[in-house]
Amino acid sequence: MAKAKSAEDPLVAQVFEADKNDKVLDAIKNLSPEEAEFFLFKLEAAIRKRKIQISGYLAAMFVWAVGTFIALIYYGTHDGFTGWAFLAPFAAVGLVLFAFGKWAEKVGKATLPSAKIAECDPAPSPPPS
Repeated sequence: MAKAKSAEDPLVAQVFEADKNDKVLDAIKNLSPEEAEFFLFKLEAAIRKRKIQISGYLAAMFVWAVGTFIALIYYGTHDGFTGWAFLAPFAAVGLVLFAFGKWAEKVGKATLPSAKIAECDPAPSPPPS
């Protein structure tokens, strides 16, 4: 099975690896102010993405616990085949994880506002006539 490719910048991804912190620190020291601003923007986006993912995992656990409790109540109070009620919490968990995952990917792919891009990369001046 193929591993999903992350949208994070490779240098930003290395920040989260403990054994590469010194290498990243040296690379950051050599950045120009514009490059440092871009790196900081990408790092903040990666951190926001990871916070959203963790929030999604916590929300999914809560939905699973409440859903299972409700399924147990339904199972105990109704006659006949009610085993399907135990599948509903897992469907809800899947929806929660999917929604938070889409949101996190959207936040992780954020780009600099166009005004900032114009400041960082001015258009070349026309050649003299």
